[in-house]
Amino acid sequence: MNHALEIANLKARYCAASDMCTHDEPAARVIFDTLFTDDFTGDYGMVQFANSAALADFMSQAIGGGSEWMYHMLHSPLIEIGGTEATGDWVVSALSKKRDDGQIQQILGRYSDTFRLTESGWKISRITFNRQEL
Repeated sequence: MNHALEIANLKARYCAASDMCTHDEPAARVIFDTLFTDDFTGDYGMVQFANSAALADFMSQAIGGGSEWMYHMLHSPLIEIGGTEATGDWVVSALSKKRDDGQIQQILGRYSDTFRLTESGWKISRITFNRQEL
């Protein structure tokens, strides 16, 4: 079993669900429900999340509500595994098209995450996103 690949695929499913919020919020929420530990927290700088439901709400409203489409692209993964805990660090770039004025927005930053191996596989226990101003 390749744990690093499982973690990379888990993060890819998170990005796919985030992008899906723009055109299929119910399906995105189904995916979000499979990704996180029960004690998940998130820090996106401008907003903090005490649980995965709050993150899913934010993604559905901020991304799904404000964008016609969005595409996350992850680069240069650094995944370190120690038993049932792991960390993952990715450079992320994302493009989106705003619903209100059609403007294309570019986002650049870094995800620094923690993961935990559970009975149902690897789950995200914390996401930290640091955005780089362009």
